[in-house]
Amino acid sequence: MRDHNLARTVTIVLGVLFGVLLLSVLAFGLLGGRSSLPLTEADVIGTWQGDRGARLEVTPDGRARLSDAAGWKCARGEKLGVFTGDGRWTIGHLPDEDPGIRVEFSAEGTPAVQECNDWFLLHGTGGEGAADGEVWATFVSRDGGAAERFRRTATG
Repeated sequence: MRDHNLARTVTIVLGVLFGVLLLSVLAFGLLGGRSSLPLTEADVIGTWQGDRGARLEVTPDGRARLSDAAGWKCARGEKLGVFTGDGRWTIGHLPDEDPGIRVEFSAEGTPAVQECNDWFLLHGTGGEGAADGEVWATFVSRDGGAAERFRRTATG
């Protein structure tokens, strides 16, 4: 009888601990790393500098300029290349990914009908008062090794 009560007590304690752990994960947004707050224009507008020299300028009027971006197949057919392009952006969200913006652009030196697009995902958003230094971003479809990490440059 005593072993039966001990087993039931252990089961209850483990169940409570699992419940607390699950609630903590949900409360702190640890599943999938997704932001708990919706992304706003203020989160993305500005100049983003990549750790390998690429730069993305996101303007309030919906325009974007990507320069010196490496590892894109879209730029020159199947060949990976470094390129610059102008385009537009919209806020969006892919399932199972951090929030971000969809960037559509035409690369310089490619036919006008060839349009490239990719998701620029922001990581570290969602916390109240998250500073620019705590937020970083990557492009989803960039090929050719580890993803280039972008940080928004300080604004004046």
